[in-house]
Amino acid sequence: MDLRQEPPPLIIGERLNTQGSKKAKELVLNNDFDGLVDLARAQVEDGAHCLDVCVATTERSDELEFMTKLVKRLSLEIDAPLVIDSTDPKVVEAAVRQIPGRPVINSINLEGDGSRFHALAPLMAKYGLPAIAMCIGPKGMAKTPQEKLEIAQLLYDTGKQQYGLQAWQFIFDVLTFTLATGEAEFADSAKNTLEGIRLVKQRFPESFTTLGLSNVSFGLPANARKVVNSVFLYHALKAGLDTVIINARDIIPYPEIDGQQKKLAEDLIFNKHQNALAELIAHFEGAAKATAAGPTKRIEVDPSWPADKRSYFRIVNRLKEGIEDDVVQAIADRVKGNKVIQQGDGRLALAAPKEAAHEAAVETLNEVLLPAMKEVGDKFGAGELILPFVLKSAECMKAAVAELEKYLIKQEGVSKGKLVLCTVYGDVHDIGKNLVKTIFVNNGYTVYDLGKQVPLQKILEKINEVNADAVGLSALLVSTSKQMQYFVEHARQNNMKVPVLCGGAAINSSYINRIAKEGGIYGPGVFYCKTAFDGLKVMNKLMSPERKQFVSEWQQKLEKWDERQAATVVDQSQLPYSGIKPVAPPVPPHVNRPVRIEPLQVKLEEVWKYLNKKSLFVLQWGMRGKGASDQDPEKLFEQWKERVVKDKLFEPRAVYGYYKCHNLTPGQGGVGKLAVDLADGKQQVVFEFPRSSKDKHLCLADYFGKDDIVAFQSVTVGNRVTEIIDRWNKQDKYTDAYYLHGLAVETAEAMAEWVNAKIRDELKIGEKRGLRYSWGYPSCPDISQHHLVWQILDPAKSGMTLTESGQIVPDQSTAAIVVHHPEAEYFVL
Repeated sequence: MDLRQEPPPLIIGERLNTQGSKKAKELVLNNDFDGLVDLARAQVEDGAHCLDVCVATTERSDELEFMTKLVKRLSLEIDAPLVIDSTDPKVVEAAVRQIPGRPVINSINLEGDGSRFHALAPLMAKYGLPAIAMCIGPKGMAKTPQEKLEIAQLLYDTGKQQYGLQAWQFIFDVLTFTLATGEAEFADSAKNTLEGIRLVKQRFPESFTTLGLSNVSFGLPANARKVVNSVFLYHALKAGLDTVIINARDIIPYPEIDGQQKKLAEDLIFNKHQNALAELIAHFEGAAKATAAGPTKRIEVDPSWPADKRSYFRIVNRLKEGIEDDVVQAIADRVKGNKVIQQGDGRLALAAPKEAAHEAAVETLNEVLLPAMKEVGDKFGAGELILPFVLKSAECMKAAVAELEKYLIKQEGVSKGKLVLCTVYGDVHDIGKNLVKTIFVNNGYTVYDLGKQVPLQKILEKINEVNADAVGLSALLVSTSKQMQYFVEHARQNNMKVPVLCGGAAINSSYINRIAKEGGIYGPGVFYCKTAFDGLKVMNKLMSPERKQFVSEWQQKLEKWDERQAATVVDQSQLPYSGIKPVAPPVPPHVNRPVRIEPLQVKLEEVWKYLNKKSLFVLQWGMRGKGASDQDPEKLFEQWKERVVKDKLFEPRAVYGYYKCHNLTPGQGGVGKLAVDLADGKQQVVFEFPRSSKDKHLCLADYFGKDDIVAFQSVTVGNRVTEIIDRWNKQDKYTDAYYLHGLAVETAEAMAEWVNAKIRDELKIGEKRGLRYSWGYPSCPDISQHHLVWQILDPAKSGMTLTESGQIVPDQSTAAIVVHHPEAEYFVL
């Protein structure tokens, strides 16, 4: 999990804390570890990125033992990173050593003699951990903005000078105090906190900021707390807050808070008058029902509004039905002597001179529709909308533009610019690329989408053909991202003038800076675009009068950029053997032949029992944080399952088998080699597996003996779903395509788990053995080895093919090696 979330904040769930949650304390006192894990899981499903864990109670004296046992359970069963919260450094260290990853320490400070800081800073240095750094100094808690900055500086200087801590290891908590006391001393405390965030973030841009948000409303009526917390969070994020400790479920999106309640909260937070606290309490205690319990009912379009306002409102609020008529009326309102007529299909049409209608249509696009989509993008960037809602707005925009285009004499002059877009050669993933196309088209750009797996020559030909203003390249894999480098090298050598926009999970700003600078800076610009909206901002700059200045500033930054020294390359041949001893292989029901599972043999309801809902809801469907509050993921999941089965959208297939194998490097260090017999029993394929440089020096080959058994599997949800997603995108059904793609990806993973369970059952090795390792992950990173798996299982007969680089087509597919050894574990290199 990246500490720097885009858009912020990183949400730290607060409920697994005995100091602030009655439920957590009750579970700890009852030794209910299952209940604590369920509580953790619920927070993650509600949108928490990380989990604060505190188990200290006055009733128990075994905090260290209990914490150690709990974090072990949480690390195994919950994906979210942990934030270890204890006043005892020994408890913190025990927990840190137990977690197979990187937690956050909560917290360090310089109170008194600074002993807590000096006890925990060595752990931060040793394990590379960040910590929440409370702005508490030798004289106590910082209250004024200047005090907060001064203590943050003292924390930073002490950590850096004495322990070599880096800026990113500090998550500064500038402290907030309750506004419920009415004491004059704390009347400005919330304002001081916001200003403190600004000052600290300005002074330490590479560090992070956080707040225990609910402190601000402690002591207020329960229904008021949600509103005050939500409003305060909104302003804290504007001030530069990076992370926040809250219960994500209790936060209301700022635009959905009742106007009167919002004013009461802001009067209190900003201490606008001396009766602010009394008025807020009176309002909430006097209300029969608190509208803060949930989002307010959506306002429908008011027919009395001007057509411009109706059109704008429909796009922002995702109300597609009726937008065509509103757009026609909006154009008509700009044409003198216009006449709107009703057609046979009931739709409105404009009867006006072509030239006048054209001019009015262009004005409507630029003054109403594009600003509406800009507001949608801004709300997404602020975390007020989740991605599916953005796509719904895009569908409204597309319908509006389709109607508007009927009144344009010609396309020229309406497009803001031309972008050639594609997923690079060897890469079949295109969900991100499709989103870029949607956002750009709905913001007035012409996009030439070349699709996926596009060779360099085809890109160059299209750029020349359409005289493109920019080219957009997308890549999901490290191996395919090299195509971006090839393109920039070619563009540099041939003195091309086209700017390059690069995006995708495989790349980062350092990689893009390197390929832009190596061999001489590529003058027109190579820009890293983390999201589709980042790409839109870059394109807007490139097509504006500020272009020259924008590119010049980029060049100046690149000249000063100096890539950090790369980590020392590990010599695999020098790494020692892990010491793992092979075990007697299980007896498979058949050997050296693939077993194929066809669609009629797959019951999707059975497969979906293995589906990871958190991954589907949060990672695939983007339902996280305050923007997702008015969406029920479980209900949506049920609707899509029903639709998939009814319309036969998936064609699930699988192939698996058991094969004789031979460790060619038994008891040796370095690269491990595993030979696998093919079906004829005469030929073999040989896998080379890298060895980890970590303490155990694990290698997949070490789990097998000279004569052993290995299982392979490959699954897919079929080509039909890819065709449907492509068709829906062309039909402007962006949201449906997005949801279906996410469900297809997670169904493929569930299929893999389902087949994996079948393998465990047939080998009679139990649920804890038979780990599944997929290529592309740390233990076996080389996806080109898929070509060897295809020689063994021949998944092509089950509808799965490979690209030259080893990617599986369709991309909602997986392949894996299954290891029966009881000591097998997942590891990194």
